[in-house]
Amino acid sequence: MLTIVMTGATSGIGLGAAQLLVAQGNRVIAGARGGGLPGGVESLPLDLARLDSVRAFADACPDQIDSLVLNAGIQFQNADQRTGEGYETTFAVNHLAHYLLARLLLPKLASGGRIILTSSGTHDPAEKLFVPAPRHAEAALLAHPENDPQRDRSPLTAGFRAYSSSKLCNLMTARSLAMLPAVTARKITVHAYDPAFIPETGLKRNANWFARNLLMPVIALLPSSKIGNRLKDASAALAGLADASIDGPRVYYMALRRGKVTWPAPSELARDDAACAKLWTDSAAMVGLAE
Repeated sequence: MLTIVMTGATSGIGLGAAQLLVAQGNRVIAGARGGGLPGGVESLPLDLARLDSVRAFADACPDQIDSLVLNAGIQFQNADQRTGEGYETTFAVNHLAHYLLARLLLPKLASGGRIILTSSGTHDPAEKLFVPAPRHAEAALLAHPENDPQRDRSPLTAGFRAYSSSKLCNLMTARSLAMLPAVTARKITVHAYDPAFIPETGLKRNANWFARNLLMPVIALLPSSKIGNRLKDASAALAGLADASIDGPRVYYMALRRGKVTWPAPSELARDDAACAKLWTDSAAMVGLAE
């Protein structure tokens, strides 16, 4: 039996993955602000928009964890939302909170354990998806986009770019984690996972009526290998990464393409070690950790 700690288990691929992992006899502990967790999943309070809640959740987690699944994500129709710390909410929830959780829970992770961060193909300009790609991974500007001289004038574009930028940060965090001496010495596997576009996920909960009911269903039908995985396939892949039934060479990016596991290279910026190191250091300062 594995002990698996998850975020984002109340809906979408996280809900499906949690159900599969519990059905296989594993202990699954999920952070949640309220209900919505599947039967058999243990619940601990967690609000990813509050760093004090993230720290309390990490303290409450057991001392021996086999897999840490950082799956929760949020997307808004603008980049105007702010957390109590004053950070743009998409960046704070999708990146900063999970960065902090990974740092705090790493000492509790068993040797040979696994860390999975759910990312997105939207991080890569070469994918040419319908979401505007990131321009950079400068933490100070992502946390305070009002200071970015290149900020998008359209609120909708700004909201989508905040999302793709946060997913780039997930990938860069995975790369930095994978190179830590504490990770390599203990043979911990780190993967960033791109489930591709799935209309049923909870990300559309903040979309307007047009996007939820017309745009997303149409996008799901587009003849692209990058779009339209089934929810059950994406959930199964996430569960497989968590319990090590899906494994590959020691690379940190796995993408699901039309239901098939692939191991592509991420974007150039996601492989820029200097940029990854800067994001790591700047994020540490934002969450109050030493580098």
